[in-house]
Amino acid sequence: MHSGNPNPSSPGTFSGYAAARLTRFTWVLVLSLGPIGRAAPTAAMEASGLIVEQEGSVSIPGIESSLAFQFNNGTIVVGTKGNCSWSTDLGQTWQIGPEGPSEKVAIDLGDGEVIALERNTRRREDDLFSGGLRRSLDNGVTFQKETPVIDVPEAAPTVLGGGAIIDGFLFHHGILKLNDGRLIASMYGNYRGDTMLCDGYPPELGQLKYRTIVVFSADHGRTWGNPVLVAYDRMLVRGVPSGHPRAELGYETEDTLPLRVGPAITQEGFREADLIEAPNGDLLCVMRSGGRNPGAGTLFPTPLYCARSGDLGQTWSPPAQIADRGVGPDLLLLENGVTVCTYNRPGSWLIFSVDNGATWEGPFQFGPSDAYGYLAHAGPGRFVVFNEVKEDGHTVVKGTFFTARRT
Repeated sequence: MHSGNPNPSSPGTFSGYAAARLTRFTWVLVLSLGPIGRAAPTAAMEASGLIVEQEGSVSIPGIESSLAFQFNNGTIVVGTKGNCSWSTDLGQTWQIGPEGPSEKVAIDLGDGEVIALERNTRRREDDLFSGGLRRSLDNGVTFQKETPVIDVPEAAPTVLGGGAIIDGFLFHHGILKLNDGRLIASMYGNYRGDTMLCDGYPPELGQLKYRTIVVFSADHGRTWGNPVLVAYDRMLVRGVPSGHPRAELGYETEDTLPLRVGPAITQEGFREADLIEAPNGDLLCVMRSGGRNPGAGTLFPTPLYCARSGDLGQTWSPPAQIADRGVGPDLLLLENGVTVCTYNRPGSWLIFSVDNGATWEGPFQFGPSDAYGYLAHAGPGRFVVFNEVKEDGHTVVKGTFFTARRT
């Protein structure tokens, strides 16, 4: 979670105050350290490594977007542009208030400085790219617009699923401050020479399978460059060793399937990446690989993938599948070392890792929404997921609370 206080001394200045009551109910889902994609049965409770409790939900007043940002001091703002609500008690109560960062790529840099990057980039005459950035130096009370410069050599125009064409790569979700003070952010798009079309989209659209890259900034987001490829056309797969007697017989079993790198199985390539630093210092990059739109004809495989870097983003492991679907993955690290990932479509889901992202447990569905979800801290071992849901034909934003503790 990219996490500050908008104006902690003057909460009364927020207009239209509305308090929301948290209705509590409890159920326990026990997750064993078993195969990805399968929750353990209740009988496995004694052997489990994680207990997750769902505690209820709260409706957020005055907004229709679940986009959430959490400041370093725990204050949460949900919504975009002129429709935002704020909470200074970790999501229990809410006040309609001023605009927050209002972008998916936003970070609290400390000492009152918050930046938010716009998604799209525009080509300049010198073959560099310009973007959009809003910077606050007063903990989010006010923001000033800036035009950062992005250097991604060989970047080509990016075609989106709706037909829009963006000049270069797009920022999406991920941004972190590294231990050396630099910023790292995730982008997706295409290089010149890319030719693979997205599966299941009209060929005349010209939508190419996307690359996910990371870029770096040493000046708090004013300039970005030094792109590094995270994922494009390769992934971690299993295969029978050449010369193995079982390979000659034509069948495979788990003990004959070593991990290797092979062609990536994606509908759209890799995109919409979020970044997080694992407890051991590794960087994790979780990525969407397809839309999985219900009712759009054939459902192509659209796994959620994770790549890892042990050298501050300079090299990345081949992406490995961690869930069978997922758009807009959002990551959060709890203080007890549990990494949480929420994702959507179809439905709202959660998975967890207790081993620095090496394995992921769950998944389980906690809601019906196909809209993107966003995570925030809600206390020790506790978190909240914000989602847009339909009620009586209207869009309502709800925060659903959970605790996750290791056993």
